[in-house]
Amino acid sequence: MMLPKFIPSVALAVALAIAGCQLPQWGGSLPERRPLGAEFDVYKPSGAETASLFETPTGKSKVDMGEPTGELSLRRALSLALAKSPELASFAWGVREAEAWQLQAAVPPNPELETEFENFGGSGDFRGTRSLETTVALSQLIELGGKRAKRIKLAQADSRLAGWRYEAKRLSVLTDTTQRFIAVLAIQKKLELADEDLKLASAGFDAVTKQVTAGKASLVAKTKASVEVATGKIRAARIRRALTIARHELASAWGATRPQFTRLLGDLREISAIPPSKKLVAHLDQNPELAIWAAELQQRQAALDLARAGAIPDVTAGVGYRHTRETDDNDHAIVAGVSIPLPLFDRNQGAIRKAGYSLLGAKTQRRGAEVKLHTEFEKAYQTLASAHAEAVTLRDEVLPAARSSHEASGKSFAQGKAGYMDVLDAQRTLVEVREQYIEALEAYHSAVTRVEGIIAQPLKSITKMTQKNKDTDNDK
Repeated sequence: MMLPKFIPSVALAVALAIAGCQLPQWGGSLPERRPLGAEFDVYKPSGAETASLFETPTGKSKVDMGEPTGELSLRRALSLALAKSPELASFAWGVREAEAWQLQAAVPPNPELETEFENFGGSGDFRGTRSLETTVALSQLIELGGKRAKRIKLAQADSRLAGWRYEAKRLSVLTDTTQRFIAVLAIQKKLELADEDLKLASAGFDAVTKQVTAGKASLVAKTKASVEVATGKIRAARIRRALTIARHELASAWGATRPQFTRLLGDLREISAIPPSKKLVAHLDQNPELAIWAAELQQRQAALDLARAGAIPDVTAGVGYRHTRETDDNDHAIVAGVSIPLPLFDRNQGAIRKAGYSLLGAKTQRRGAEVKLHTEFEKAYQTLASAHAEAVTLRDEVLPAARSSHEASGKSFAQGKAGYMDVLDAQRTLVEVREQYIEALEAYHSAVTRVEGIIAQPLKSITKMTQKNKDTDNDK
């Protein structure tokens, strides 16, 4: 039996329409990059077949993605982290997942092909196939209420949300990697100072030993000097262990289990002026954690619209061909039908209420996110201001005084004008001040990184912009 020509033609047209749907190109769901770290390459998932490509928007990598050896700069560390971070890669595939759902949301329901055989295999006139009736029908669910368009809109909103989450994670990776780099750099500097302090303690021990031999100092001073040397060795060993841990934490930022680099390049002593708080607050709106809520509200509104559309029943329409042998001429005929559910009980009322409450809840959560972000900024800014003031005071006042005192006590001891306890006190003070200075520098740079992560923009760019505006005002 041959099927009517219109049935395979309709099925073929639907199949071709579905086959023509393609996954959106990567990056279409991503928001515009925030200024912080925008110049670095990122992990780019291009499809299920190629699960790890490190590409720029032009498709070519600008940096070597091999495991770093030798000396490592902050720029190289950030490039590696953004391109190879397992956490950021998972968020990238989350965007791809949401984009794939857009493809599914755009697909219409499948048509159904039904074949029915009646009046055969019985007795009498129905024996065998003498009275066989054959019906071939094609039916299609017709979505009403704009469900497909609303489903597509919801999927697009989901993709935008995934894009914002990816951008937030990108900034988080930047901030976290920078802070880990600063921590390693600070411990690295502390170890250098500890080795220098150990040399000072050893030199002091040698000087005291000579004084004891010459009868100019007591054995007690020699004992104290030896204790100072032992304490210095313990301190240096403790810092080395801390450095090993910090190096592993930094390497984990780009997915490495063991660091291959030898040392970090960088100078913590670089301190810049802090822009006024009001200049920085103006940039809070570009923080993804806050900007994401516009997309969140759109997504929940789209979910509510789709839930409301779900209250409208869909129609199933069908058309078919029937062939019968009950007539002398084995006649055939066209059959058609329409099926409409009656929304007496299920009007999707629960889903509508749920989506509505979710939208109202998002508006409250958005306000909470704004308050939380402003609080975090104020805390980070005050920490930055405090660390900046402490570092500057230690650099300009305390550290020079401690060095001067240590040098003076050393000269006095060599001339026999002061005891070793004076030298020891001055040396301990210098050691403490130098370590305090490194900790203040670490706190300052860590606070700068935190503030930059919150406003999603480098502080130097704001400082330059502020200075440019001042120059323009002066010209006027």
